[in-house]
Amino acid sequence: MFPNKRVEEFYTLYQQLLNFSDLSWWLIDLEDDPDIFYCNDVMSQTFSLDPDRIQHSVNETCPIAGDYNKYIAIKDDAAAKQIFDEYKALREGKVEEYSNTFPYYNPDSQETLYYSSRAKILLKDTEEKAALLFGLIEPKIVSKELLKIAKTDFLTDLNNRREFDTQLKFLFNLALREKHPLSLIMCDIDNFKAYNDSLGHYAGDECLRQVAKAIKNSCSRLSDIPCRYGGEEFAVIVYADKEEALQLGQNIVTNIQTLALPHPVSNTPVVTISVGVATLNITSNSTIQELIENADKALYQAKGKKKNICVQY
Repeated sequence: MFPNKRVEEFYTLYQQLLNFSDLSWWLIDLEDDPDIFYCNDVMSQTFSLDPDRIQHSVNETCPIAGDYNKYIAIKDDAAAKQIFDEYKALREGKVEEYSNTFPYYNPDSQETLYYSSRAKILLKDTEEKAALLFGLIEPKIVSKELLKIAKTDFLTDLNNRREFDTQLKFLFNLALREKHPLSLIMCDIDNFKAYNDSLGHYAGDECLRQVAKAIKNSCSRLSDIPCRYGGEEFAVIVYADKEEALQLGQNIVTNIQTLALPHPVSNTPVVTISVGVATLNITSNSTIQELIENADKALYQAKGKKKNICVQY
């Protein structure tokens, strides 16, 4: 089970000291095999590792230094690179310990959670480089209420613009890793300024709430992420191909019209919405800006035609 006596002794020691806590912890003997880490049951459960083993491959899956797990941001992400650089510096003995924070996407709950990670050198070799490493990983303590407030638009109860940016970046990176298409739906309420000017801001706010609720109800999959983009604009991030994204965009148009919210100063008697849809098969040459611009162009085409339609880029 253990490659040598020192790994066994330290593993047993930390098992005795920390078995009462919900902390994840790990050991790596760099002299024996730098690709193997040994961890406790909590870490296996938290990061979906094989529960029947205590040793795992760093290169296959490892939430210790950035991008070894497919549910952590990819290597070219600045934060992941910083974590990897700190881990590398620790291994080379340039620093005695490090601490950082990293995001981890839980595929079961489909939530992105944040963890704080600390690691230190337990033993050094004759060249003063790290020989044995020990690390702790623990969830950041943030109440669900505060987390929801930070992520949610107060008026519509959808994800806010900050969360839109966060989720789009994460899913873009995941799509690149998984070679999966990623789609973006941009929505704009037709003639909303005239509606607001005619009926007042209170009615305008209620209109936004009703439209947001209809958009959210249109999203049948957990992977559909509806957001308030700004003003009367909404966005839905769709981890799916162009056919599924187009269908969702058309459903949104239909469901908003079905609300039958009276519009006193529009060519149509009720509030309607225009929708633009764009899809990218993500490659290393793709950019998030490209996806947003394509969805914006499709929305512009929808607004420039007769409105109340869905246009695909």
